[in-house]
Amino acid sequence: MDIERLRAFITVADHGHFGRAAEHLHISQPGLTKRIRALEHTLGGTLFDRDRQPIFATQLGRHLLPVAQRLVRDADAFLLEARRTAAGETGTLAIGFGLSTITLAPRIISRFRSLVPDVGVTMNDFSSREMIDRIRRDDLDLGFVRFPVSNDLASFSLATDRLAIAVPAGLEFADEDRLRQLRELKFVALRDERGPGLARQIREWCHAQNFRPGVVQQADDIQTVLALVAAGMGCAIVPASSATLLPGRLKLFLLPGDEAVWHVGAVWKATCNTGALARAIKLIQDWSEPDAAGAEIPIV
Repeated sequence: MDIERLRAFITVADHGHFGRAAEHLHISQPGLTKRIRALEHTLGGTLFDRDRQPIFATQLGRHLLPVAQRLVRDADAFLLEARRTAAGETGTLAIGFGLSTITLAPRIISRFRSLVPDVGVTMNDFSSREMIDRIRRDDLDLGFVRFPVSNDLASFSLATDRLAIAVPAGLEFADEDRLRQLRELKFVALRDERGPGLARQIREWCHAQNFRPGVVQQADDIQTVLALVAAGMGCAIVPASSATLLPGRLKLFLLPGDEAVWHVGAVWKATCNTGALARAIKLIQDWSEPDAAGAEIPIV
């Protein structure tokens, strides 16, 4: 059904005059007449009694007018929603984040939601590998991951993070050879399966430094690890960015060496860069927050 023909029908019924209806629709009167006749041909009946002034709808026209009005309202609402969705003003986004972006991703998405409040956003915690797999399967629109990322996906680097030793706030180190002192302490660790990227980074750093932490306790999330450290259960090797999770309750010392450093950023399917996702990507690419990982944290 041609919506513009229905709109012409409604406008003529409202004005009771072909000339005024044509003027309202910004079309010629012959063009309007052509639309009405085409609609009548499709319906198989006459919509208006043209022998009376003002023009009145026939019985068929009166019966169909509320139906036509509802269809035009629905079509207009559909068009408005489609345009808003295409412009990224509404829609949905499924977003993933992980241990490496546990503080960065929520800040970015909070800013996005304040700018585009009508976009429905879901956020879930996954490993970087699982996020990439889900993006490839179209189960996830956007992921905040640990780099590097394969070339089949689009990505944007956002920040640098590095390993740090978290220790209870009251623990004091002698100035010399802190690494030697750390070898004598107990450690709390995140379970490998809960943070495989972090676990791999820690193994590579420990191998390079010939360091073997004495792990006595494991936990399923980084907040619990930090809480156990703050409670005096031991030390932990954690991302420097996690310092914001328990401010004031523990101390962090950056670990030396290139093996302690990695990059994090956003990843998505380049072919899906439309609508709300395009708006989110633009915000990510314009993100100007300074890279604060390790800022003002001393090195071991």
